Amino acid sequence: RHRNMLRVTTSWDDGHLLDLRVVELLDKYQLKGTFYIAKEYVSPRLIDSQIRDIASRHDIGAHTLTHPILTSISLEAARSEIVGSKRWLEEVLGQHVTSFCYPRGAHNKALKQVVREAGFQMARTVEAYQIEVGNDAYAIPTSLHIYPFPRRPIQARNPLRIYQPMLRTIPHVFRLRLTPAMLLNYTALASGIMQQADATNGVFHLWGHSWEVEQYGLWDTLETVLKLAHEMNGQAIVNRELVK
Repeated sequence: RHRNMLRVTTSWDDGHLLDLRVVELLDKYQLKGTFYIAKEYVSPRLIDSQIRDIASRHDIGAHTLTHPILTSISLEAARSEIVGSKRWLEEVLGQHVTSFCYPRGAHNKALKQVVREAGFQMARTVEAYQIEVGNDAYAIPTSLHIYPFPRRPIQARNPLRIYQPMLRTIPHVFRLRLTPAMLLNYTALASGIMQQADATNGVFHLWGHSWEVEQYGLWDTLETVLKLAHEMNGQAIVNRELVK
């Protein structure tokens, strides 16, 4: 088997100012990110000069103008959000923006067609536990979300909701040939998925929100996972390179 066929990519949604901290970690471990930025959603958002600076080393993707759930608004309103976000970012960057991400992953056949007609070459979802890109450039899945695991840090009336992150993962453990012990620890889970992607010449695609990493105190966890990815000696790419 040829080595270095593993591809590693990361995605960061919303355009929060804390994305700059993610950029520092990616640069430290020689990895790449695609940063999906909504014009009016999070605060504080990256300013235009920061977006341009990130684009010099990573990739910028569109994430609508105001981050609506696209399946819950009219198709015409969705078209305005999708086309408008591309136009805005291209004015900021002075270059083509070819990657799109659906807010909260919500999409359907009609929306995929709108994204295609807007001139995007690909679109990312929030589907997880995948190590292959698949055949649909407008429904690209991911491998893992950076999020508290195996428990949610909430006090819920239904205790099962606390363990929802782990329960969602169980069906994928056998398909990905992971060991059950990997359900107990996020770093072990990430490592297992990475190794399986490496063994099959697949893709390890980490995604998240920098503000969520901050909210849940996951910076050390994120750095550990990025360090592991760097040590796998995979090919660091941005999302648009998944569909070439």
